[in-house]
Amino acid sequence: MNKAIITHVKRDAEPFNMEQRHYHSQFEIYYLLKGERNYFINQRSYHVKKGDLVLINKNILHKTSTIDRQNPEHERILIQFDQNFFASLAEEMEAAELFEIFKKKENVLSLNPEQQLWLEEELFKLTAENKKTNEPENKLYIKMMIIEILIFIKRISLKSASQNLDYPDQKHKNISKIAAYISQNYQKSLTLSELASKFNYSSAYLSRAFKEVTGFNFVEYKNNIRIKEASKLLQQSELSVTEIATEVGFNNITHFGRIFKEFTDLSPLEYRKVKEI
Repeated sequence: MNKAIITHVKRDAEPFNMEQRHYHSQFEIYYLLKGERNYFINQRSYHVKKGDLVLINKNILHKTSTIDRQNPEHERILIQFDQNFFASLAEEMEAAELFEIFKKKENVLSLNPEQQLWLEEELFKLTAENKKTNEPENKLYIKMMIIEILIFIKRISLKSASQNLDYPDQKHKNISKIAAYISQNYQKSLTLSELASKFNYSSAYLSRAFKEVTGFNFVEYKNNIRIKEASKLLQQSELSVTEIATEVGFNNITHFGRIFKEFTDLSPLEYRKVKEI
């Protein structure tokens, strides 16, 4: 991707939850200008509030969802980019370790009022520049502003290295543990009833709570994990599609192919060919 995707969105009518499949090969910066959101990232949930900055590494499963269906209003600015966008500056950015900020254990930074003011001013300048004609100076200016934001984030993240954000509540903490268990055992034949029994919940309660906390239902989450791992194996290994299906927990090759295409819009073989180009 030789450009950055910058979006400024306000939602104030209906509750909004992100699409079923959500991981990608770009870095992502999410800043909440207004409202509150549940943000589930990889294996745990966060309660994100106005002035919170969320950093998403490449190929990390994540999803936002509504906290209060009676008051779903929120406003955010989102920046997505990959390293190719900064190809001419790659050496300097690597030396400055600007991409390392996306690899930290904690994904959310809570900014103080002064930090919020600076970042919001930069983000509004960035969104305004992004709306202009795509002249060379626009692209250069956008690069410069994103780099400035990355440096800002690196510096404040170093100062707040000891920040340990609490789970919104005990339910979120418990469900996040279950999500981590699924992520670590996706190759097994996991069922909702087996998980409910293992963690001492009823199936009905676990189903509701898992959807509420993660934004995914149990099957969606399990399949996201499996397809993400299958995608990696298709790119990085010479295993056959049948071997990969078995490796990630599918016992039926036809079912695997259907689910894979549902998530990627490509068959496994098509996906492997496209990624080789």
